[in-house]
Amino acid sequence: MEQIVGCVDGSKATESVCDASVWMAQNLDRPLTFLHALEHEDLPMTGDLSGSIGLGAREDLLNELIELEAQRAHLELKQGKLMLEAVVSRAKDAGLQQVEMVQRHGGLVETLDDLADRTRAVVIGRQGEAHAGFPEALGSHIESVIRSVKTPVLVVAERFQVPTDVMFAFDGSETAERVLKRMMESPLFESLSIHLVMVHTGDLNQVEAFEAAHMRLEGHGLSVTAERLNGSVTEALVQYQQTHRIDLTVMGAYGHSRIRQFLVGSQTTRMLERSVTPVLFMR
Repeated sequence: MEQIVGCVDGSKATESVCDASVWMAQNLDRPLTFLHALEHEDLPMTGDLSGSIGLGAREDLLNELIELEAQRAHLELKQGKLMLEAVVSRAKDAGLQQVEMVQRHGGLVETLDDLADRTRAVVIGRQGEAHAGFPEALGSHIESVIRSVKTPVLVVAERFQVPTDVMFAFDGSETAERVLKRMMESPLFESLSIHLVMVHTGDLNQVEAFEAAHMRLEGHGLSVTAERLNGSVTEALVQYQQTHRIDLTVMGAYGHSRIRQFLVGSQTTRMLERSVTPVLFMR
């Protein structure tokens, strides 16, 4: 059975990832797996010590560094298990029973790829543990995960709250049409108020597609507010989020209009940095 995969690393977003993962698992009726990927980096060896210490001393130092690295890896493994046990307990306290935890050595993207055939959606924090103290920084894996993972990816920051209003950034592209279809089919959006928004470009075909999308959503029995916005994509969407107190933003992972810039240029970074809501990327 396909599962929700919540990626945790001990950062400030860990509780938020946990709560968002529980929300998705409950609404999609899927089991939940929390994943902790251990990515080890070699200890840096700086400077040439060959002229200042003897051969025996160099071998002793190397052995000591190897031992310290082994101790560090053991502590990271133990810390990760404690963290996984904590989020599993939190998820069960929230009423979810089908919860598992997985800890693996290796890169996050590669690990998610290994789990791809059993994954319904991925939840990841906007910032990793390495970015603590830098509120505008993005985790180093964000773009790689969104580019590589074929399932929906929910990017969350701190203090996740259960959504009541969702903004769907529609651009008339084939990707947006597929996302529209998935939203109508998914129980995740049944009880949410949907704000269908489009940043206007003057393209009449785009306007017609937008109006058709509005009619399809309403015809499906969903609560919909439709708005055409002006200005730059990022500024217009963030302003709408703030004005209407949006809880969740849905976007196509790739498109053929200005929205496409999200994953091929600085628009992605600016949107994720400035978004006041979690962002769900769908294909």
